[in-house]
Amino acid sequence: MAELFRVVIPLFSIILCGFLAGRLSIISFNSTTALNNFVYYFSLPALLFLSISTAPVEQLLNWNFILLNICIISTMYVFSILIFRFIFKKNFPELSLYGMITTYGNTGFLGIPLLITAFGQSAAIPAAIINFVYDVLIISFIIITFELAKIRKNKQQNGPTHLLRLIVRSIFFNPINASLLLGVLIALNTIPVPQPIYVFTEILSPAAGPTALFALGLGLSGERNVLKNENYQLAELITLVGLKLIVLPLLALFYIYFVFQPENAMWAKSVILLSAVPTGALVYVFAKKYNTMAKQVPLYILVTTVLSIFTIAFVLIFL
Repeated sequence: MAELFRVVIPLFSIILCGFLAGRLSIISFNSTTALNNFVYYFSLPALLFLSISTAPVEQLLNWNFILLNICIISTMYVFSILIFRFIFKKNFPELSLYGMITTYGNTGFLGIPLLITAFGQSAAIPAAIINFVYDVLIISFIIITFELAKIRKNKQQNGPTHLLRLIVRSIFFNPINASLLLGVLIALNTIPVPQPIYVFTEILSPAAGPTALFALGLGLSGERNVLKNENYQLAELITLVGLKLIVLPLLALFYIYFVFQPENAMWAKSVILLSAVPTGALVYVFAKKYNTMAKQVPLYILVTTVLSIFTIAFVLIFL
C-alpha cells in the first residue's frame, strides 16, 4: 500500500491535473500538441542522451535483455495476427496493423516517465533499449507488409532499396532514437560529454516526465468526439484491449520468470511495466499513412489509455 501512495497516486494526479486543466478551460486542449512536441523534440531526447551517454558499456550491450524484448514483441505480434486472421477473418496487410495495436506501447510519452518516477533515473537505460527494440521490430514489420502489398497491387518496381530507405527514415530519423544512438556512440567510444552539453541536458531532462503526463491528461480531456465513433466492432475492441493490457504483460512475466530470468530486478520490472502501457499514438500515424483503420484506431488508443490507468496501477503495486 505504501507504493500506492509513493508512486501510483502522484503519477496519476499529474494526469488528472492535465485533464482538469482541459475540462475547466484553464489550458486549451490545442496546447496538447505544443506540450507533446516539447517532450518529443527536446526534453525526452535530452533525458535519453544524458542517461545513455554516461551509462556503462556492458549495460548497453546486454544482449540477453535485448533478446528478451525481441521474443516478447515477436510472440505477441504473431499471436495477434493469428487471432485476427482465423477468428475475425482479416487479411494482410491490415493484419499487421492489428499486431501493432497490441504490441506498440506508448513508451515515449507515458512509459519512460512512469519508469523514471517509479525506479529513478537509472531506469532510463532499460527504457531506452526497450523503446528502440519496439521501434526497430514493429515499424519494420508495418512498413514491409504495407509496402509489399502496395507494390503487388500497383505493380510498382520499387525494390529492397526503397523499403530500406523507408525503414531507416522512420526508425532512425526521429529525435528519440537519434538521441539514443548518439548517446550509444559516445558511450561505446568512451567520449566524455562536454560540460555545457551535460549541464544543458541535465537541466532539460527532468521536464520530460511531468510534462508528458500532464499532456496526456490534457489530451484525454478533448477526446469526447472519439467516443462517438461508430466505425468499430465491439468484439474487436474488447479483444485488442485484452491482448494489449492483459495478455502482453502476462507474456512478459512468462518470458522473464521462466525463460530468460534477468539478473537485474529493476530491468525485469521495466519490461513488465512497459508492456502494460496503452497503445502508442504512432499507430494512428501509420493508419493514416496507409489509409487503413484510420477511423477506428483513435478509439482503440483512447480506450487502452483510459483503461491502462487501472492496469498500470495494478502492475506498479504488484512490482
